[in-house]
Amino acid sequence: MKLLRKLLEKMLGFQGYLRFVSKTYLIMVGAGLMQKKYPELFFLKKIIRPGFTCLDIGANLGYYSTFLSKLAGPKGQVLAVEPIPLFQGIWKENVKASGVDNLELLPYALGAENSVIQMGTPERNGLLHHGMTKVVSSAEEKYAHFYEVDMKVPDELFAGLERLDFVKCDVEGFEFQVFSNMQKTLTRHKPLIQTELNGDANRDKVIGLLAKLGYQVHVLSAENKLKPCHGAEIASHHGDFYFKPFNS
Repeated sequence: MKLLRKLLEKMLGFQGYLRFVSKTYLIMVGAGLMQKKYPELFFLKKIIRPGFTCLDIGANLGYYSTFLSKLAGPKGQVLAVEPIPLFQGIWKENVKASGVDNLELLPYALGAENSVIQMGTPERNGLLHHGMTKVVSSAEEKYAHFYEVDMKVPDELFAGLERLDFVKCDVEGFEFQVFSNMQKTLTRHKPLIQTELNGDANRDKVIGLLAKLGYQVHVLSAENKLKPCHGAEIASHHGDFYFKPFNS
């Protein structure tokens, strides 16, 4: 598989490779394939309702955005946060497949200040990992591509939202910086949150922060249901975490 990826990247170039794999992925997912490999993506069908307002933070190539758009429907809204210009272009191409005009792209990174920051796409063992693109200062990596992007404070960016029902966040270890500067928004709307939490320190700080805001951590069980998660189970969990407001 790694050899095939290297060959495709060499033949198509990085941008062409991303277009090819993302369209292939969306076709396969649309056909109902890969449910075992990506259970969190298909679980959206159980938690997103028509009319929902959803945030896709770290939208990348549009996989979640497309799903959320279809499920929220024409009366709903999907705000996709993606700072990388290369990914934004492919996102725009891919979300057309949703067939619903309810998507808005916000071309920013989220963090503690309104500024310009540097992000990078890592190269590991000769392969580019677009899904691991991150704020350069947040992790030591061998970066193959660098991007200067605008950062915005999320509580300021989302201050005008009238409702917010669901937040998906995948920002490669930068989650605490995002959520710690989004507390007003989360407190006001109490959305369901789905997030990766890379790194033990980052994970523990996010869980502690959200607990103070009235959230309880859950994971997706083998029976495709959300169940509360505690202690050692949190440390050993390798999938996404879900945060539900207490009493919800």
